Amino acid sequence: MKNLITLLSLLLLISCATAPDQNQAIITDINDFQSYLDSDRDALVATLKSKTAPLKLDIEQDSTRIVQMSRLAGLNNQLYDLTGDISYLEKAVSLRENVLKRTAIKPESARRSLAQMYIKQHRFKEADSLMKNEVANEKQDHLVKFDIAMELGNYVEAEELLNTLRNLNDYNYLIRAAKWNDYKGNLDDTIRLMEKAMELAEESGSENLMLWSYSNIADYYGHHGDLALSYKYYLKTLELDPQNDYALKGISWIAYSNDDDTALATQIINKLQSRHHIPDYNLILSEYASYQNDEKKALELRESFLKETNKPAYRGMYNTYRIENLLAGTDAQQKSGLELAIIEVENRATPETYDLLGYAYLVNKMPVIALENHKQFVQNKTFEPVAQLHLAQIFKENKLVDVAQPIKKELLEARYELGPVTYKEVEQI
Repeated sequence: MKNLITLLSLLLLISCATAPDQNQAIITDINDFQSYLDSDRDALVATLKSKTAPLKLDIEQDSTRIVQMSRLAGLNNQLYDLTGDISYLEKAVSLRENVLKRTAIKPESARRSLAQMYIKQHRFKEADSLMKNEVANEKQDHLVKFDIAMELGNYVEAEELLNTLRNLNDYNYLIRAAKWNDYKGNLDDTIRLMEKAMELAEESGSENLMLWSYSNIADYYGHHGDLALSYKYYLKTLELDPQNDYALKGISWIAYSNDDDTALATQIINKLQSRHHIPDYNLILSEYASYQNDEKKALELRESFLKETNKPAYRGMYNTYRIENLLAGTDAQQKSGLELAIIEVENRATPETYDLLGYAYLVNKMPVIALENHKQFVQNKTFEPVAQLHLAQIFKENKLVDVAQPIKKELLEARYELGPVTYKEVEQI
């Protein structure tokens, strides 16, 4: 595979193939990842399930067996990651809660594990409350507290925690410093820090660290416009973990947004959806359908997503996506989108959630309130392309076209990140 990746990089330099309507080389080739698409995870899922049975029996016989509970929680978490079945995540969280209740001596590790599960469920305030009960003497406590602070938009606290962790030879510090710089809009520094973290991961020989590094740096390279590198590291992720659906989803986006190969992009997502049952895929397929002017199918897929994620088991995990899609719907749905946006800001007051709130005000015909919101909470506080698009749209609606135009000019360089459907909105500013 390494030879294949090297050859791919060389071919990209000399290839005359370009994506339609762009001066960008076609990146994806199904021959590079077909085997990963075809991989069967049924045996792996069956093996994990078989490991849960004796643990369940042990716990039924003695409900104080916290070691078995912890192992069972880990297996359920793995099963959720592999299958997308939300019930496994609920079981994992419940078990972690029971472990913490029954851990009388040195509960710090149990508390951190539960906090990380709450983060996964987007229960950020509960995670924060849990960790605030703990005096953060250990480095691991600081790491989790930093993650929570970033999710909640508590950036002063996050920076203070990051400064206590500063060590340019520490992997866990570097990946968080990268996240901090990404929040600040310093993408070059973000990539530099991630590349250093990746070097440390490779030196350690830890597959888990390498997997995390490769998949995340692939994302960052994509944001930076280095799509050949992004593709390369998605492939390296798959080389280590053939079951990595996240990397295949990233490749699907390259095929769609850069290569204009919607057929291949759709083929990838359809395959992922058949084995990994998370609601996200309907949203991606909806965008692909919309790009192909199949608005009926796009609407059906959006409605399917909204119906599925409205189930209590998902809690607030998909709130941001729900807001976006409600705002694209009927008048009643747009009103619901605004109500949910208000709730989400209460859950975590970040520039991104305030952006959704301001956009919800705009869609619900309250442009002045939207402008006030964005000036106070979004402008110069996040550099995400979608937030910048909403800011420009709000300026335009408030007759501030001259202010919107410089933002539009920058967004015209963000076609890959936004995708061709959203990019049309940029052109209309």
